[in-house]
Amino acid sequence: MMLRVMTFLVLTLVNPSLAQTTESFPTRPIKMVVPFGPGSGTDTVARVVAQQMQTYLGQPVTVENRAGANGFIGAEAVARSAPDGYTVFVTSASIHSLNPRLFKTLPYDTERDFAHVGGVMEAYYTLLVGDALPVKNVQELSAWLKAHPDSASYGWGATVGQIAGATFLKQINAGATGVPYKSSPQAVTDLIGGQIKFMFNDVTTSKAHLGKQRLKALAVTALERIVGLEDVPTMAQAGIADFEMTTWVGMLVKTPEAFAQYMRDDQKRWAKKISEAGVKPE
Repeated sequence: MMLRVMTFLVLTLVNPSLAQTTESFPTRPIKMVVPFGPGSGTDTVARVVAQQMQTYLGQPVTVENRAGANGFIGAEAVARSAPDGYTVFVTSASIHSLNPRLFKTLPYDTERDFAHVGGVMEAYYTLLVGDALPVKNVQELSAWLKAHPDSASYGWGATVGQIAGATFLKQINAGATGVPYKSSPQAVTDLIGGQIKFMFNDVTTSKAHLGKQRLKALAVTALERIVGLEDVPTMAQAGIADFEMTTWVGMLVKTPEAFAQYMRDDQKRWAKKISEAGVKPE
């Protein structure tokens, strides 16, 4: 079975009917809403882009974290904001693609409430365990989980991580208690402390803890080994076939034209920064 979880991390501009002309936009600060906590992968990318936007547009661009409730809090806040182009939503597949399929009712409508801005980037996930867990690779983790069903557990800060963990358990025919967190950094903290035993986490959040006797990366969900984690095998190389998870960061060109043109003109300038954060500009 092929697992292909593509996370669309889309910079989404609320309601494109803007009162401002392209000549006057922007005339005041812009706010970027992130539905995950500080230090999460989405937050890291948002702050890189916000810094570059601020330099180019000549107006302050702030990042506001509105984490919790599977992203509902942040999404609803943006959906209810004024349709003036000054509130930007940095969203993910957990909110934009998966939630509509997992929940019967949502406090927002992905088609009606948002219009997309262009650009695409690709990122990956790592299978992490705490440094104290006595395993060195994916096969040893599989054996440990099967041998300790009562204490086996995994965490996530977004729906994609939940699905990845559950799918991994199904593929190795093991069980574990799932523990949801408000945001990925909180799950990472508990992973380091041993409260949970493994998690799938974005590369950007993971890198800061690797090589410091905190976490061990057992595999990456890319098809090839990735820059900065060359010693970490892919899931296929680790013995788990047909397991790929790719995170896409996309910005579809839309109004206001000044904002869209910034994305076109300035992408090359912030692409290097994005790469350093563990994602691949497209």
